[in-house]
Amino acid sequence: MFKLNNSDEYEHLCNVKLTKEKFPKAFNAKVEELLEEKVCATREEAEKVVSDMEFELEIYYEKGTGLFAVESEAVESGTIYSPYTAELGKDADE
Repeated sequence: MFKLNNSDEYEHLCNVKLTKEKFPKAFNAKVEELLEEKVCATREEAEKVVSDMEFELEIYYEKGTGLFAVESEAVESGTIYSPYTAELGKDADE
């Protein structure tokens, strides 16, 4: 079981960028999302937008299973499940 981070003391990676070379699957998924949501009109425009995006990831370690990261904006919802055990993370204040 893991515990969510408090907003005033969380561990994170800042300025993470998706590139075609290092993260082709994630890059393409984000490009396709922008096209499907009609944020961008062309693939070229969507690729440029994604190339310029920066993501912040919160880092978690679940004992007995491993390390994982979650986009910080998703953590704000308070509903984060372990990718290893599918258990819901405990509230930071518990």
